[in-house]
Amino acid sequence: MKTIEFRLGRELHFRIRGEHSTGKLFVGDLTWQEDKKRWACHWSLAHVHPEVGRIYGDDPLAALTATLDFLSSLIRGSEADGLVVWWQVEGDHGGISFPQCEGQSWSGMTPLRM
Repeated sequence: MKTIEFRLGRELHFRIRGEHSTGKLFVGDLTWQEDKKRWACHWSLAHVHPEVGRIYGDDPLAALTATLDFLSSLIRGSEADGLVVWWQVEGDHGGISFPQCEGQSWSGMTPLRM
């Protein structure tokens, strides 16, 4: 099995039913899953999904970006359900947002020519 070892983590703040708590967001290790013929990126999110999960992609970058995209959606969905999650300031969605894309700064831009 091929593995690209790395560990990224972030301490997040949570407000659950009015009670403040902290917990870890973890993303790390990309592994080739021979049985699936795909790469897996491992992740966990305290208070929401504390057990390690896997998101798959056709290559390591696809697995990583799919994981970050999933985590962004998971955090926002949890917020819609009433959980408050933040990294530096309330409302920052745990720092897992993509301002250039969300702000559509790419629209109206001239395509790059190679």
